[in-house]
Amino acid sequence: MKTPAVPRLISLAAGCNQLINWGITFYMPGTFSRAISAEMGWSSPQIYFGLTLAMLVMAVISPFVARLLARFGGQRVVMGGTLLITLSCVVMAYTHSLSGWYCAWLLAGVGMRLALYDALFASLVNLYGQSARRMISRVTLAGGLASAVFWPLGATLLTFMSWREALLIYALCGLMSTAFIRVLPNQTMPPATVRKVSTSSGHHDRRNSLLYATFIALITFVSNGTSTHLPEFIASVGLPATVGMLWGIGQTGARMVEVMAGSTLTPFRLTLFTALAMPLCFLAGVSASTFIWAATGFVLGYGAINGLVTIIKATLPLQLFPAEDYARRTGVLLIPAQVMAAVSPFAYAWLNRELGVYGTMWVSCGLTVIIGGLAVGIVVVQRDNKKPSGEAEGLV
Repeated sequence: MKTPAVPRLISLAAGCNQLINWGITFYMPGTFSRAISAEMGWSSPQIYFGLTLAMLVMAVISPFVARLLARFGGQRVVMGGTLLITLSCVVMAYTHSLSGWYCAWLLAGVGMRLALYDALFASLVNLYGQSARRMISRVTLAGGLASAVFWPLGATLLTFMSWREALLIYALCGLMSTAFIRVLPNQTMPPATVRKVSTSSGHHDRRNSLLYATFIALITFVSNGTSTHLPEFIASVGLPATVGMLWGIGQTGARMVEVMAGSTLTPFRLTLFTALAMPLCFLAGVSASTFIWAATGFVLGYGAINGLVTIIKATLPLQLFPAEDYARRTGVLLIPAQVMAAVSPFAYAWLNRELGVYGTMWVSCGLTVIIGGLAVGIVVVQRDNKKPSGEAEGLV
């Protein structure tokens, strides 16, 4: 198979595509919810439940994405998903009922699964195999700026237009995003190849699959729950809301360091470092009740960890499974994580109510200890199954 040219241009175009796609979906309610509530009378939970529905739809259709990528190619799938996201923005702009709002988010959920990180990364792996890792890191670097760009953009738009008109501007951004992804080469796969890869499994693969799925699901639960309720933690220690900017700074900074580190920071090393740093970070958060400076350290540090988790989620399967099987494996193994992403905001809201902010912080700290143990288990399993030819070298 001939490798498509101009990978740097592809990284830039794909990064711009992801920046827009995340900005007009995941980060949109945070900007427009107050304006929507003021006009429609819907509560904040009712508005955000649309995003929860979208994430549940992502989990439901996830197993079918690999087949779509194999049959139609990554460019067409990601473009199609981006167009669905664009259409959902238009539907939201014209809806006047809660049921219509939820239907628009169901449509957005299909588009998000086809056009956000997971499907795009699978497309890049189908094109470039193991060499897609660096491209994935560069794409996450651009995509991580979505909140920094679209939160201020949305707030600015609301100063001189309604939220409905602003959503139509978002739809125009979606069309621009569709144009960006046209740069991505379209690579289909013969059905026979997909079947051959899909049937190759064994005890080692099943163990890798279980460890990876559990590891990513727990990380997603903690990360989404923590980020959703971060303002409550900041307020609990008496700091201004602007401290939340440290989260974005940490996230983008960590991804930039990972890109600059290059091949010296293997996915296994990155996984170990990130997972083992998580309990320490939450201990800093717990310490904020005594030392207020620890709160800023927690926000900055866990922002960095959250930024690296996205890279781990995408690159670790390249080390655990054959590149040819990447799309199918991730399509199935990320389902628990997508469900956790949907339920974590509600779970953390319940924990904060029952245990308080610091009680929830201790629960998170306990979960991160389990996450650290799973990370060690993943590396140990790979070391035990290391082939004499050195195929699995560079684990740590």
